[in-house]
Amino acid sequence: MPKKKFGTFKGVFVPSSEALLGTVLFLLLPLLTAKVGLVYMLIIVVLAHSVTIATTFSLADITTNLNTVGAGGMYALVKRSLGKAMGGSIGIQLFFAQAASIGFYSIGFAEPLHSIIAPLLKDYSLFAGSTPADILLQKQILSSIIFCVFFIVVMFGADFTLKIQTLILYVLGASILAIFIAPSMGLEFEGSKLFNDFQGMNLWGNKTISISIFFIAFAQFFPAVVGIDAGIGMSGDLKDPKKSLVKGTFYAIAITFVIYIISTIIFSMIDGGIFTNGALLPNILSSSNGSFNNTLSITILVGILFATSSSALSVFMTSPRTLQSLSKDGILPKALVFLGNDFKKNGTEPRFATLVSFVIGFIVIWMGDIGMAAMIVGILFLLVYGSLNLSAFMERISGNPSFRPTSKGHWLINFYGFAISMFIIILFSWWVGILLIVFQYFIFRLILKYKAGGKLEGVWWGVLFFFISKGLTRLNSIVQGSKNWRPVVSSIAFADKVEGIKSVKYLSDIIASYKGLVHMNILNKDIDERIPFRPRSKKGGIPLNVVQVLDPSKAISSILQISFPGDIVTNTVLLDYDTSIDNVTVFSRILKLKKNILLLKSGDLFSKSHDIDIWWRGEKNGNLMVLLAYIINISLKSTKTKNDSKLRIIRKLGQNENEETAREEMVVLLEKARLSGDIEIIPFSETPFFDDMHTMSSEAGLIMMGLPGYFVMEDDERKFKLNEEFLQEGLSKYNNLPPVLLIKSSTKLNLFED
Repeated sequence: MPKKKFGTFKGVFVPSSEALLGTVLFLLLPLLTAKVGLVYMLIIVVLAHSVTIATTFSLADITTNLNTVGAGGMYALVKRSLGKAMGGSIGIQLFFAQAASIGFYSIGFAEPLHSIIAPLLKDYSLFAGSTPADILLQKQILSSIIFCVFFIVVMFGADFTLKIQTLILYVLGASILAIFIAPSMGLEFEGSKLFNDFQGMNLWGNKTISISIFFIAFAQFFPAVVGIDAGIGMSGDLKDPKKSLVKGTFYAIAITFVIYIISTIIFSMIDGGIFTNGALLPNILSSSNGSFNNTLSITILVGILFATSSSALSVFMTSPRTLQSLSKDGILPKALVFLGNDFKKNGTEPRFATLVSFVIGFIVIWMGDIGMAAMIVGILFLLVYGSLNLSAFMERISGNPSFRPTSKGHWLINFYGFAISMFIIILFSWWVGILLIVFQYFIFRLILKYKAGGKLEGVWWGVLFFFISKGLTRLNSIVQGSKNWRPVVSSIAFADKVEGIKSVKYLSDIIASYKGLVHMNILNKDIDERIPFRPRSKKGGIPLNVVQVLDPSKAISSILQISFPGDIVTNTVLLDYDTSIDNVTVFSRILKLKKNILLLKSGDLFSKSHDIDIWWRGEKNGNLMVLLAYIINISLKSTKTKNDSKLRIIRKLGQNENEETAREEMVVLLEKARLSGDIEIIPFSETPFFDDMHTMSSEAGLIMMGLPGYFVMEDDERKFKLNEEFLQEGLSKYNNLPPVLLIKSSTKLNLFED
């Protein structure tokens, strides 16, 4: 049997309006108006409704941008923007808030009914007691009875429930109309005129208003506007959800907003003395000895009963549909997949989910003091509203070309909706809000790990791109000095050397993990050869591209001239040593482009230890080596639980150098650079440099040394020339040593600020 679809009025307007017109209108609004007065109460009404108005604009932004909305209401909309993980965490909290609120509405129904029924049933033992515990038990019994009635009605299906709700809406409208005309009916209370004329309005309340009193009144009134999710939650049952969700919600908010404004004005005309001992209804009933000869008392009683029953039915329909959508979207564990099904074969109603909602609502009724639970539910709703506003805000600022809503909203409206939701959470309880946000984050991490493959979806890429692109643009107007220097590395390896690829990528990942920006290219001359590396792992990593080339030497020169967004230019080149390329030409080109050279004689990095040996020959190369060694050392410590790595600076003296002077220079260097490390001074000798290196550094994890070369005067400038013989003969003599990183700095870097 095909699922019946509903239009704007029946599917959205009816459940939303009835959820918005709850007990606050009839029972609490008169009392609050008497306390704070018409002026402050109108401010509260407008401020509270601004949350739902902004949220509805955000709803319009997201809805009108979609071709299909799908089931799940607010959860579905948030999921489409913020992805499966974030949307799922919001949806789970939304379901619990909706299910718990059914119990609250049932309690609200029993509250006024108890004062009428209890005297009639006083001969029965359950209703004979008058202690607070006895009264609480009596109200819980009444709440449970009406809760079961709501459950039975909802189990018949959405069509039957909406027919009942439509009838309730008409009765509710008649009750509200009776309030509107009540001032002209000449009603009396204990011999006095009940309503004053306009000149006798209670403008400023019967209490001295402070900021705390104002916000307490606001917090008490705010639940009145929590209810638009009841209609939005019917998104999967609508004929045209794009049209109905927006129109139905806007109409519901607009009409109920006007009702609250008019009702506030009318209640401000009531003599404040009526509220001396409590709310309006109990006083009026007591004045007539329990009879219903006062039209207004009947109106208020009927309004409360119908408002609470309609609100409960609205949420009782919506809550299971949220859970059903969570199940069908694969958010819940596999064992709970049945919650998306119906009892009936080929049925579409979420009856299994309705049972879960019943259990949660029933627990709320019988938990006793529900003050804390009510506050938690209110904060959960605010988190959902805030998330919907945040979704629309992020969509708008991301500038994604796919975001083309037909609504006429603005990002300021979306941001206001998010900000005011967070502010009200703080107003309710900042610490409960933080706990719920932490709980939501925990759910988000679980869904991200087990249901979303560890990857964020939705608008996040666009938002990050927006901020990154803006930041890159701003970099053009900022001078990068020595204070801000960091390695921006272009790593190059060759497809025919798997060991070299591994070594270069490992070192690139280390540099990128702490204060570095690295992109890697693998040059491949054989188109059919498979590269044993994927561009990125599931956990991210540096960008890695395989480039098909004919001449690697020319390709390197081209790669290094590529421009980057934001004028970020590669300042360092990391290459795997390869005798098949023209090293002299390539390195000369790199130096001409004023980029640092890092030439890696690949091997098993840090296989023997995590120690780094720096062979110091001067500040120009030495400062860069020390800085890179610091970055590598810090990165290793952050990724390994036990890392006893040591940084060692080794300096072999020249023929006329003094050992004490050299050591003092190295100590000052480390102190000013705020680096820790050992200093090794090798006295001058005729022993070949390589032999000293083999003796001192055979057990290191990585050796750093300057790229051999010499300086010549050319055009009245002192220029560095590569040692072509060294590059041409290769680094074969280093085969028995740990991996060697040969470094040539294009400029002298400052390790510390003056």
